Amino acid sequence: MSERLQRLTLLTTVLVVVPVLFARTDLVGEAWWLAIGFGATYSAMALSLNILMGYAGQISLGHGGLIAAGAYGAALLASRASLPFAVGLIGAGLAAGLLAFVVGLPALRLRGLYLAITTIGFVVAMEQSILQLPVISRGSAGVALPRPSVGAFSFAANGDWVAVLFVAVIVLWVLDQNVLASRFGRGFHGIREDEEVASSFGVDVRSFKLLAFVLSGVAAGIAGALHGHLVGFVGNETFGLQFSLSLLAWVIIGGLGSRAGVVTAAAIFGFFPEILDRVFDIEFLSDFQFVVGAGLLMATVVLNPNGFAGALRHRREQLEMKEAMARLGEVDEDDVPTLPEFPRVGGAPVVADDQAVLEVRGVTVQFGGLVAVNNADIDVPAGQIVGLIGPNGAGKTTLFNAVGGYVRPQAGAVRLLGRDIGELPAHERALLGLGRTFQRGGLADNLSMLENLGLAQHVQATYSILEALARTPSVREQERLIAEHSRQVVQALGLEPLAELPVKHLSGGQRRIVEMACALVTSPPLLMLDEPSAGMAPAAVENLADALRDLRDTHGQTVLLIEHHVPLVLDVCDLVYVMDRGAIIASGGPDEIMANEHVLDAYLGASEAARVAVPA
Repeated sequence: MSERLQRLTLLTTVLVVVPVLFARTDLVGEAWWLAIGFGATYSAMALSLNILMGYAGQISLGHGGLIAAGAYGAALLASRASLPFAVGLIGAGLAAGLLAFVVGLPALRLRGLYLAITTIGFVVAMEQSILQLPVISRGSAGVALPRPSVGAFSFAANGDWVAVLFVAVIVLWVLDQNVLASRFGRGFHGIREDEEVASSFGVDVRSFKLLAFVLSGVAAGIAGALHGHLVGFVGNETFGLQFSLSLLAWVIIGGLGSRAGVVTAAAIFGFFPEILDRVFDIEFLSDFQFVVGAGLLMATVVLNPNGFAGALRHRREQLEMKEAMARLGEVDEDDVPTLPEFPRVGGAPVVADDQAVLEVRGVTVQFGGLVAVNNADIDVPAGQIVGLIGPNGAGKTTLFNAVGGYVRPQAGAVRLLGRDIGELPAHERALLGLGRTFQRGGLADNLSMLENLGLAQHVQATYSILEALARTPSVREQERLIAEHSRQVVQALGLEPLAELPVKHLSGGQRRIVEMACALVTSPPLLMLDEPSAGMAPAAVENLADALRDLRDTHGQTVLLIEHHVPLVLDVCDLVYVMDRGAIIASGGPDEIMANEHVLDAYLGASEAARVAVPA
């Protein structure tokens, strides 16, 4: 038995035995156990919302509708259909999960305020209409959820039911932990940080968004059913809009993305109002829970938007950063670490020297009446560094995005290793071996270097969500290999003291090289770099040139490079394409390009180009 399993077994045993024993004494009254039960069920609800908002970054202001769906679903199955409690609990999760899938569909097109309004509309529709249908309930009278029985034993005592709730919260905690430690958790975090970056690593953003909604919905439905059995009743207004907004506040106060933070905050807001009301009969103060919650929410947003857990994490990161810098010594901000050799993994194809890794033919991209790319043709031979240069607004990044699958061309073809990839989304192009960086940065800032490298190996993990939830031996082995490979890369970069810190703490040169390492960690046949020297000091650019030459000469890497730093392009590129006003105006070797009058005209203007072209 593993150490983790031993700890879980011990904790579960204690949390089951203690309530059951105390429930048979007069030391803790029924009202106290009921309040503890509120804290437990609210914790489970907060865990469910944290999956969606804290991990995947998807807004939901109507989570109470999913919780209500679970409670009503359990009532219909367990009470009306007289099915076993376990069947009702499973049905509650499935019903809420199905509704969450439907609610999540708009998230594929909407985000921010518009998605929030959609989720509010959902919970209002549930509260005012759907849950009052005769087929579901007796109008606004709600439904009853009696406590289940096992043989002759009934869970009528609140302490006995609290023991069940504790077990349920532990199970949800472990399942949440398993998901977060898998490729699905990294994918959710990648989407939260930057959807384009996540897709460049092979994450199917659309499917993962829906998966986050479904997982969150299933957990919410189970929590709703457990709460319904706790109080014995659920009405259409029990989990309405007001409750949904309160739940949102608890999760934000506890700290989005922090499992312990959201559980603690929700447990406090569930427990204390019930104690004040039912034990001390101070209903006046318990009614102020919404005022207290609103005040804490405003203070959280002002002082630290990441909640109490985020504030603690920020403080810890500051201390760890100081220790890491002390271990690294005086680090030159211009220093660019040497890229390690990346062994060919995951069946990455071997490219022949005479093969064109990338072929772009007649690609045209229009945005309304603006032609951003006009009938562009480029070839990227294997084992070479090919530069793509041009003045600002020439269409270079748009062409990159057309190759990467982020914009759809109106005409033309894109072939990777001879395969037409023009109809494939970005994440499938990554699966085929297209790695890239971004001009604005292609890392998840709030993830550590190790977590970014793990996210970059998304295509190497092949297990399903059910396997991830169960943390099967196959999952553990694949995750072990990913973690080992990530640590080898960090060690080769010489940045081990910074491995556990968010990459936002790295210097500009370190970030760029880590971004390149993430793009290279799966040995893609083609690496596309979008202005890798942006923001670098001259000394760092020289180091970057050495790293690029090493990639080509030592590792045989094929590179397509957008760069405004022309000396860097002339230094490292074997072939250069020049764009101006969306069209390719010249191509050839560096010396040939610098002697081309059209290139001089594009960069310097006609009069200045003529002056430069006249011999002294």
